[in-house]
Amino acid sequence: MRVAIEKAKEAQVVIMCGVSGSGKTFFARRLEQAGFCRISSDDIVWNKYGSDFTHFPLQRQKEIFMEAQHELVQQMVSLIDTGNKVVVDSTMCRRSKRDQMRALCISKGIQPVIVYISAPLHILKERVSERKDTGPDDLIVDKKNLYRFYTNFEIPYIDENAIICNSI
Repeated sequence: MRVAIEKAKEAQVVIMCGVSGSGKTFFARRLEQAGFCRISSDDIVWNKYGSDFTHFPLQRQKEIFMEAQHELVQQMVSLIDTGNKVVVDSTMCRRSKRDQMRALCISKGIQPVIVYISAPLHILKERVSERKDTGPDDLIVDKKNLYRFYTNFEIPYIDENAIICNSI
């Protein structure tokens, strides 16, 4: 983990990816302590909806996360334009999402680093089962959705040059 954090510190933009409960926020907060601006889709959702979010139907939750993703992109661009180092703390579950963020960074002259936090399903289940919905880093994910997220997650391809880090 320490080696991965040190490698990531060299980047201007770090894009986290991994399933809920894998340790993305833990990693991103270490970069934040090193001077990065951490932006998070979970923070955006929590600031708008609070704990009500987890009570919405799944389709509405998806729509809300799509809106948050759009806002996340705007925040990233603004921070890049002002010369900040940025860590994007989001699942980035699809290659297409990572490619979009990468292309945006490249258009700004920045080669981002993708950090993939890998964790086995039993660890993810254990971690999310302890969540209490008390804040953006503690959003409840039920077992059914966690399994769906886990099975549908697109692991970064070799050509994405991701830093792969086993969960903490």
